[in-house]
Amino acid sequence: MGFIHSRAAYYPNSDEHGTDVGACGFGSFGATINGGDVSAASDLYRNGVGCGDCYQVRCTNSHYCSDKGVTVVITDQGSGPNTDFILSRRAFGRMAQTKDAAASLLALGVVDIEYRRVSCSYPNKNITIKIDENSNYPYYLAFILWYQQGDKDITAVQLCETQNF
Repeated sequence: MGFIHSRAAYYPNSDEHGTDVGACGFGSFGATINGGDVSAASDLYRNGVGCGDCYQVRCTNSHYCSDKGVTVVITDQGSGPNTDFILSRRAFGRMAQTKDAAASLLALGVVDIEYRRVSCSYPNKNITIKIDENSNYPYYLAFILWYQQGDKDITAVQLCETQNF
């Protein structure tokens, strides 16, 4: 798949990792998944279907940016000035060739990028279904999927009750 041109910013008030809150409901896990290389997305959030999707994002300024860029996981919804991604500080800096170039990118704040969807990979992990702590048996059940491998969307999940597993 080819690259799509856009722009990216970063969470200016975050630490190196992502944020502990986010529209995807990952909580503190969302700040550290993928080593903290995470992002909020605008249109790519897709009303939550985009949560957990992985994208290769690379900035296009050849003076500062590496050809590889960084792979990020969508953990939040958000938009900035004409941007598709708002990256964690760590992910934003990892688009650069060197630490000095990373500092220069962070000083710019918003950069031109190109991105494409890629497969998520979590070595030694299986897909995990986490019951949301706001669930209130028997009236309300909410859950979140963690460690979704590959590049396909999960758009529906079917559950069944078992008496004795």
